Amino acid sequence: MSDEERRTVQVTVAVLLVASLLRFGWEARPMPPIFPPEPVPEELVEETRRELERRERMQTPLAPGERVDPNRDADVELARLPGIGPALAGRIVESREREGPFANTSDLLRVSGIGPSTLDRVEALLDLDAPPPGPAGGGPDAYSAGRPFSIPSAPSIPSVGARIELNRAGPETLETLPGVGPAIAGRIVEHREREGAFRAVEELLEVPGIGPATLERLRPLVRVSP
Repeated sequence: MSDEERRTVQVTVAVLLVASLLRFGWEARPMPPIFPPEPVPEELVEETRRELERRERMQTPLAPGERVDPNRDADVELARLPGIGPALAGRIVESREREGPFANTSDLLRVSGIGPSTLDRVEALLDLDAPPPGPAGGGPDAYSAGRPFSIPSAPSIPSVGARIELNRAGPETLETLPGVGPAIAGRIVEHREREGAFRAVEELLEVPGIGPATLERLRPLVRVSP
């Protein structure tokens, strides 16, 4: 092969190599989507958030000293009892709506899926000191559906003037706080009546059922008067 032919081959190879590299770079470039993604409706985002929080709450074990009222608490709280999942929690709610409130812990045996061993596991965690009244024979009119579980939307942190005063608020006002149900609200009132007024928000940790996570959720929403 002559020098001229060798140069021709080298030039041809170089041209083919450059062309291949240009083609590879063109095909590898990011392609814009054919159809732009549609925005997700805010209602769907909020519904998904609430459902995720609901499931997370169901999987949250009870804090030391925390108890659950099968006559008043919603299924999301009942599901936190050991051995009670969403299905059994739903049956407990259906039973009290259909047959009336539970007068004692043994009445839970009427719920399909709850046997003596399950009852023994949860009995000490139940709050049945004051069952709600209901007409004889139970039925839907004996007791309403109970306090529905609601996850408050994530509000902006209120101003100090809008915060709930721990030393003056009654149980119904305290129950408007996220994660505070009838049982915990009652314990907050009992604590300040027994121990005196709260001197700092951090003293909420002394209330059974309120742990560090709940305290951080409540901190921007409550205050203590000097």
